[in-house]
Amino acid sequence: MFAIGPEHATAQLAATIAFADGATQPSRILMYATEQPATGADAGGSPMAEVVLAKPCATLTTSGLVLHPADAGGTMVLANGIPRWGRWVRGDGLLVTDGTVSDLAHQGDFRVAGGATPQGDNSPMLYAGGMVLLGTLTLT
Repeated sequence: MFAIGPEHATAQLAATIAFADGATQPSRILMYATEQPATGADAGGSPMAEVVLAKPCATLTTSGLVLHPADAGGTMVLANGIPRWGRWVRGDGLLVTDGTVSDLAHQGDFRVAGGATPQGDNSPMLYAGGMVLLGTLTLT
């Protein structure tokens, strides 16, 4: 397995920001309650929430890439459910990445707040009309 240097890793993260912001419209994270498909495959349902990111969508820090939601106050939940995975797409719909969703106390790729996590689960129950907040997320 290759191991890249820190400068190379920083260049890759900068390229991720440039790619994600490469469309006219801002990128966004779509959250789904469906079973997570293969990367980029059909989602198998409608998103239960859509978090629009600011432009630029992220900044580089010493610990990695930190995403910035356009609305720090949260995003309205569109359907009841427990978000299991998320898809980050550019404004023109091109895939940036797919990843798991969890509450703030667990290690999902996208961490969210806005509902109570059922006992034994790692992601919160969200309700239509409520708000979901994207937690601090750092890609390294």
